[in-house]
Amino acid sequence: MILTGTVLVLAGLLLSQSLPVPLAVGLLLLCQVLAVWQPLAVLFLMPVGLAIFPHDFSVGPARFSYLEATLLLGINGSFLRSTLSLIGARDRMAKLRTFLSCVRRADFAGLALGLLLAGTVSLGTLADPAHEREALREWRWTILEPVLWYSAALLVLRSSQHARRLIALWVLSAAGTAAVSVALWFAGGGLAVEGVRRLAGFHPHPNAAALALERPAVVALVLAIAALAPRWFWTAAAVPLVAAVALTFSRGALLGIWVGILVGLWQLGKQRMAGAFLLAGCLIAFVLVLLFPARLQAELWAGGDALRFAIWRSSLAMIQDYPLTGVGLDQYLYQYVPRYVEPRAWSERFTSHPHNLVLDFWLRLGIAGLLILGSAFWLVIRRARSSSRDPWTVALVAGLAAGGIHGSLDRGYFAPELAASFWLAAVILDLLRLVDRRGG
Repeated sequence: MILTGTVLVLAGLLLSQSLPVPLAVGLLLLCQVLAVWQPLAVLFLMPVGLAIFPHDFSVGPARFSYLEATLLLGINGSFLRSTLSLIGARDRMAKLRTFLSCVRRADFAGLALGLLLAGTVSLGTLADPAHEREALREWRWTILEPVLWYSAALLVLRSSQHARRLIALWVLSAAGTAAVSVALWFAGGGLAVEGVRRLAGFHPHPNAAALALERPAVVALVLAIAALAPRWFWTAAAVPLVAAVALTFSRGALLGIWVGILVGLWQLGKQRMAGAFLLAGCLIAFVLVLLFPARLQAELWAGGDALRFAIWRSSLAMIQDYPLTGVGLDQYLYQYVPRYVEPRAWSERFTSHPHNLVLDFWLRLGIAGLLILGSAFWLVIRRARSSSRDPWTVALVAGLAAGGIHGSLDRGYFAPELAASFWLAAVILDLLRLVDRRGG
């Protein structure tokens, strides 16, 4: 498995060099053969693809992100390997019953099916069918591929040990990206705006970097606080992750990390530490406002009104016109600019989402989106209550809480890296609960 993973990483490095089409196609076919031979290796590479999501490679005129490549290789490799194993098995029905039993006991399997159905149905109710191509692209990136990867992971991954390896790889890969991003920031990189220089790293915008790094940052911090062995690993990983998120100067990310750590401390039974951290966070927020007033108050108000409120009002007006079906996947921009943008929010007229998780699900998937989002919240809360002292589960729940808080003010799910990270967390939470089935 280690050899397969190494070959796949080297293949990825070669593909980044814009190889001739026949050579690139041949290399991808080799990767697919390796994925069928060792699907575990490809599934474990998914967190690495998540960390380097902004990078892509080309095969002729087509471009693919490394995240999408790892998702597709994992999906194809896992299902093909399982199909071949089923064909060659003496008792095919027994193996099929084992998988179906696992799916029935997986908390997030029903959510995955519901999201796939709602997303597919929404393609037929677009507010503007002229932008069907954009809707199909978002359906593929944020619904179909992540849900299929989740299904493939349930099919192949065998134990809670695999779940812990996925967490370690996720944190390690994100920490490596964060460390390089911090180094680039100290070398003068980033986006200079509102009196500060905001870290962007490999991402197109500082907000995108914050959204991608905050969840693994909280996971690493909570595991370090829980003194989970090896504690030095989680602490060393948390340092560049927290530093990178802080240097993005993303207010939503800072708030999300603060709430995520509070959730983790409370779930671990460290109420006194949670209270101290609550007070310390308020003090730090006050100091930051004094030190960086231009950035931390920027764009909060326009014409005497909160800018976010103006966007939310426009989103609610859009919902009034499309209350049942919403406008569809990746359709917000095409409705917002010509019909709903308020004059005071003109500076944000090119936004492609309503900057709120609830409004986003409603506008993209309609009423079904609200049911799916509510189910996701309920599942995560139920896992938190049933495993309140398990540090692995607590860390994942805290990371999702941080993403949810940030998502209430910005984007929360409908981006490839955010969707993939949610389903990565979902399969880990399922594997941590399911009985080890190595012989199944």
